[in-house]
Formats: sequence, structure tokens, C-alpha cells
Amino acid sequence: MSIDAIRSTNDLDKPWPARLLLDAIGFLQRVRGRVEDYLESRNIRNLSLRDLMDLFLPAAFEPPFDESAQFWMGIPILRQPQFGPYLHDSALLTMTEAAMSQAFKAEWAMRICRLMLYELRERPANKRLQRTAKNRRGR
Repeated sequence: MSIDAIRSTNDLDKPWPARLLLDAIGFLQRVRGRVEDYLESRNIRNLSLRDLMDLFLPAAFEPPFDESAQFWMGIPILRQPQFGPYLHDSALLTMTEAAMSQAFKAEWAMRICRLMLYELRERPANKRLQRTAKNRRGR
């Protein structure tokens, strides 16, 4: 098995050795260390590309969350000690720029689009929509 095999495989569910998969993505050392700690604490030795994406962002086909806090709480890697927003952003950027297969790029793009929707809901311009939704729940 090699990094090129991972990068060219269009099967998102094929299990790969976790360390080889992390090499193929090319995370920065601090991100990689925290991800390895997460995997070791859960005794995960093999990982598919879909499983790796699930660590950082929920799947695009999952039902929408009522609040953005639920979205963020559903991201497993953010429960890892010392893995905060800066490392998460770095990991997202690395995965977005990774030279992987078309299947990976398509799935990841859908997840990133979903993330942008949740972030847009928190912008000040959308406060009116948030107040309206809050008032509707209060009825």
C-alpha cells in the first residue's frame, strides 16, 4: 500500500492504515499529533476516507441541526483535548487542498458547503432571522 494508491482510489469506504492515510492527506504536525492521539485513545488502527471526513465534519446527508451549537457538538475531533478552532480550521484547509480522488473531493465539497451554511447563520446580518425563529419557538 502506498500514498498514491490512497490518493487515486475512488472508494471512500475502503479501510487504510491510519498513519498511511494521515500521510496521504498531509496534515501539519500539530494537527496530525492530535488526530493520532484521538485514534490511539479509541484503538483505531484502520480508517476509511469517509471515517476520516466524519472526524472533522458531519456528512452532508445528515438531517439539519436546529442550532449551530448542535452542529459543532457533533464533530468528534473537537472533543479531543487541545484540538480547538485553530487546529480544526487548519485540518479543514489541509483536507480541502489535499490531492485526493474525485470521490473524496466531491464528498468533501458537500461537507464544506454545509459548514458554510451553519457559519452564515451566525453572521450579524442573519440576527433578524434568528430572532424570528426564536420567537416562533417561544409561541
